[in-house]
Amino acid sequence: MHAHSMTYSTLQRRLISQRRSRAFFSPQTTQHVRTRDTALEIVRAAVALAGAAAWCGVLLVLAG
Repeated sequence: MHAHSMTYSTLQRRLISQRRSRAFFSPQTTQHVRTRDTALEIVRAAVALAGAAAWCGVLLVLAG
């Protein structure tokens, strides 16, 4: 085997050490939802549900 080749156990140890070194709640990856935008989020959820329902309706029409 080549001296620089990766074995599965070496790769697994490297991935585990990288996970441990990262902060779970780092500021770059954590999303903060503002409380004043709650109504906007409810509207977005309603639009997404209406879109999903519309797609289901289209699929039913095409199937029937």
